[in-house]
Amino acid sequence: MRGLYIHIPFCNKICSYCDFCKMVSSDDIKNKYINRLIDEIKFKTNELVDIDTIYIGGGTPNCLNLELLDKLLKSIEPYIKTSKETTIELNPDLITIDQIKLFKKYNINRLSLGVESFNNQILKNIGRTHTKEIVYEKINLLKENGFNNINIDLIFGLPNETINDVKYNLECFKELDLNHLSYYSLILEDKTIFSYLDKNKKLILPDDDIVADMYNLINDFMKNNGYIHYEISNYSKIGYESIHNLKYWSELEYAAIGLNASGFIRPYRYTNTAILKEYLSDFKCDKTYINKDEEKAEYFMLGLRKIDGVSINTYKEKYNSDPFKDFNINKLIKKGLLIYQDDYLKISPDKLFVANLVFEEFLNEE
Repeated sequence: MRGLYIHIPFCNKICSYCDFCKMVSSDDIKNKYINRLIDEIKFKTNELVDIDTIYIGGGTPNCLNLELLDKLLKSIEPYIKTSKETTIELNPDLITIDQIKLFKKYNINRLSLGVESFNNQILKNIGRTHTKEIVYEKINLLKENGFNNINIDLIFGLPNETINDVKYNLECFKELDLNHLSYYSLILEDKTIFSYLDKNKKLILPDDDIVADMYNLINDFMKNNGYIHYEISNYSKIGYESIHNLKYWSELEYAAIGLNASGFIRPYRYTNTAILKEYLSDFKCDKTYINKDEEKAEYFMLGLRKIDGVSINTYKEKYNSDPFKDFNINKLIKKGLLIYQDDYLKISPDKLFVANLVFEEFLNEE
């Protein structure tokens, strides 16, 4: 079964940390984009087979007006009918009762809210337009209307953030009683406001040790409150893991629709053009052939993001090869970075925060 990712690149405001493909545009451009996106869906009919998860991301999908949101969801309604999990990303302050009714109409069954922090001053500093109070109001509204599969995104390691701020975020999350949390470490991406400020020594970030302490605090808190830590940055109650995102980490196939959207239909990975003018005139994409050795490396680089790790026997059956000969896994085990137990190879719990050190080993051996 395949996933389907749909990218909506529009925002009402650009946040200081964000490097996703996004823009502030007029209603006319948004209308042209949705029409073109629907054309791409028809163009890729042969690719959109056996779809069982859908993820509508951004950007800010719910900055589209109600008419365009309806048009978008109607165009994928046949795929929603076969989908176990259909997620749409939302900005809390833009959620309306009319949007909620629309999501119910089309059987959207998972919502993901970009909250980032519950500290109103931090929210203001990073360019978000909502407040803690708005988040509480809108989540209560969603619950009152029958939505219980709700994720929120938070970020730790933000400028001027302290351990106490992270504790406060976690207490707020607990109070909201949600089934899923994605809690990411801030990464300074090129071509963002934060990257510019950092290069000019105008950004005060917590040091690496404090950020590591924040991560450990999050892991302990979530575990102690009954959540499964199932991926480096993701936590859920039993049965509420993101089925769509697990496809990425399990090297399963997914199609991609929209500006700069990336897909994986074996043996190719592809990324659509990031230039709006090009997208509106031609469905250009960069396609990369993934050979067997690269796919073997990806098996570990992606799969080891899962806390349970990857099956060695599955690898052997899939590639008719011995991973301990293909990669220097024993070296990583001796370093204490990996644990091998009961067929599963996984990152040591105390090394999750430096998981990139493990991924680099597999990348270097491609």
